[in-house]
Amino acid sequence: MKSSLNIELPAASYHLGVDHGLEQVSGIDQSELPIFSQDWWIDIARGSSEYRELKVLQGDVTIGRLPFVLSRNRIGLVRGHDPHWSHLGGPIVDERLSRTEQAKVICSLLEQLPRSVSFHFVCNPDLSYADLVKNAFKKSGFDHTTQVTYLRLPSEGDVMNTRKSKHKRHIKRAAKELDCVDISAKEFIQFFETNLKARGKTSYAPLDTLQCLIEEAISRGQARAIAAMPTSRNLPEHAGRSAAYDAAIVYVWDNHRCYYWLSTPGVPSPDNNTKPHPDATKLLAVRAMEDAQAMNLIFDTDGVTTPGSENLYRNMFGLREEQYRDVFQRATTLERLHEKCRRQFKSLFARPNGSAAS
Repeated sequence: MKSSLNIELPAASYHLGVDHGLEQVSGIDQSELPIFSQDWWIDIARGSSEYRELKVLQGDVTIGRLPFVLSRNRIGLVRGHDPHWSHLGGPIVDERLSRTEQAKVICSLLEQLPRSVSFHFVCNPDLSYADLVKNAFKKSGFDHTTQVTYLRLPSEGDVMNTRKSKHKRHIKRAAKELDCVDISAKEFIQFFETNLKARGKTSYAPLDTLQCLIEEAISRGQARAIAAMPTSRNLPEHAGRSAAYDAAIVYVWDNHRCYYWLSTPGVPSPDNNTKPHPDATKLLAVRAMEDAQAMNLIFDTDGVTTPGSENLYRNMFGLREEQYRDVFQRATTLERLHEKCRRQFKSLFARPNGSAAS
């Protein structure tokens, strides 16, 4: 039976006296928050894991909160991070507070974080108080780095305009050979899990939580799951395929942005006789960008975490507008020691010809 993490936190909430010219605020305005920070999202993204949430209250009203999930790595070290499947997180503060009050709220949240846990947060640079978040994290001993994400503005015109002629041809060919169809959350999860298993990988976060997030987002009109599959006229030549789709994606949105949230390309059949269409993902991305433009939303690639995704977004998607998300990390002494030993061990076995120094 899985044991729970016994992590001591200060009081679950902290009361802060603030004077913002209102008798009583009604709580944090959900309409202006990124989808990953909205109450309904966090309620699902917490899953059945070791979820924690720090709060700052004014009276009975929450004016600041910091949700996160605790987990252990393979050697038992505890880490705290943004809720599952949430690519943006960090402090959530009432926008109606003054700058001074917001700074106090953010500091009060971070002061409650235990030093016995390593933490990692990715924060939205668009927030009006993003600079206050950065200053508070640095004062609390966090290291600051950035994560690039690529944007496409709704005013940029035809989504094909910025692509190289080679990629335009590929996408036009894919549009003739593939149909883009809406799929359910369950169908996406089944395809996603099948592809992971075929590649010998496992999901980094719970798939049951992911399915619930997709289902709820679709029901709220804040998400779409689509897949590419051979057109009916091409189906005979794809007989014996191991999967119904060549690729599938999920994109989600709030009042300001449409995020390219999840993507899973198909895998070849076991005998390698049939392979997914090489441009299926690019075609689906075009559809997502077109939807974002139709909704007058900024298209956001939702972070670049690998060299492969960098190439996909810049060269194949033709995106040039960059934005840098704020990443804050604070490691415990044990975590830093473990990381130092891991790097030394890795460098030892990376010597030429695999030989170690005598």
